[in-house]
Amino acid sequence: METLGAGYFRIYSREDVCSPLVTNRRSIATGFIYVTRSENADELRNKFTHIYGESIILDEYMPKHEVLRALGYRAVLQQNNHMMRITYAYSGRGRDFITENNNRINLQIASRNGVTTVGWPVILGSF
Repeated sequence: METLGAGYFRIYSREDVCSPLVTNRRSIATGFIYVTRSENADELRNKFTHIYGESIILDEYMPKHEVLRALGYRAVLQQNNHMMRITYAYSGRGRDFITENNNRINLQIASRNGVTTVGWPVILGSF
């Protein structure tokens, strides 16, 4: 997802990894969420054997249709909540997915106040 542009990149894994690339690490019930800048995402990814989710808060706003086109996903569900637009999308390329309203979903896009957050299979943390 770092191909979308610069931003804060999060990785969710159950592995306990130490790296100077990590700017923040948060322990959650089933593992850890690691934060790095998107330019370090590939290098940090290589330190894990299994990643359960990723998300990025983009530094610059990107419309959902551009995100979908760039990543090759199709929108399957839309919601508007508290001045936030949330789009759920799916691509058969992803091996992990969740089910929402009988739809397979493996990408979530949230837009609010000129900020775009993208995650697979859903966004990690707050947005």
